[in-house]
Amino acid sequence: RDLHSFPTRRSSDLVTPIRGPQAALVEAMERSREIPTATSIRTIPVGLLDTRRRQLNVALGRDGGGVKVSFTHLIGYAIARAAAAMPDMLVHFARDPEGRPLRVASGAHLSLAVDTRRKDGSRFLVVPVLRDADLRDFAGFRAEYERLVEGARTGTLAPDELQGGSVTLTNPGGLGTVASVPRLMPGQGCIIATGAIGHPAEYRGESEARLRELGVGKVMTITSTYDHRVIQGAESGEFLGRIEALLGGADRFYADVFERDRKSTRL
Repeated sequence: RDLHSFPTRRSSDLVTPIRGPQAALVEAMERSREIPTATSIRTIPVGLLDTRRRQLNVALGRDGGGVKVSFTHLIGYAIARAAAAMPDMLVHFARDPEGRPLRVASGAHLSLAVDTRRKDGSRFLVVPVLRDADLRDFAGFRAEYERLVEGARTGTLAPDELQGGSVTLTNPGGLGTVASVPRLMPGQGCIIATGAIGHPAEYRGESEARLRELGVGKVMTITSTYDHRVIQGAESGEFLGRIEALLGGADRFYADVFERDRKSTRL
């Protein structure tokens, strides 16, 4: 029989309407099929990132009211800083009323893909936008990040807080995914995905002492999926390289992160 002759659902199936932000995401994902994308992949060492995050949390635990800093806070801040240095990554494709192609530049408005759960256990994605991410100091960036994530999980964000992003950060690594090639949202030129942080798979059975003896450190794979109409592979690769450099301590990245109330915590 022709496969199309089979029913699409059984009478016993539970059918639930998709509404609100989830319905908007459905529409965005369907439109994403029109975007010709390519992906750059880079595996980077994260030993210094791990060390600095621990030091920062010790400092904040002592005099910051118990505020915690995550890997994603620091990675998101590095993306914002890299975007400020490479504004050609903050572009998207559009057409004018006559159908002619356009390259549209934007500010560093960082979309955050937030995995949320309803009370019934079902999961859905909400993508709030951290505006002018490159203009904030780290404390301001982290505070706004947490506000948006909390709003996404409680359903209290305003509609305009879910619009206008220019680059997206998604973190499937929190679930153990090593690398991901996500869909690119319409109106954006680039989405960065971060994989799980850990030792390379072939060394995971070794003891900590043996890992130190071999000089094997933790790594993370990051990907940049971009609209190939307005961003080229060389630019995407350089962007990932810029993020790696910052997470490796370039341009006083961690000194700026540790600065609070115009005072620096010595590393």
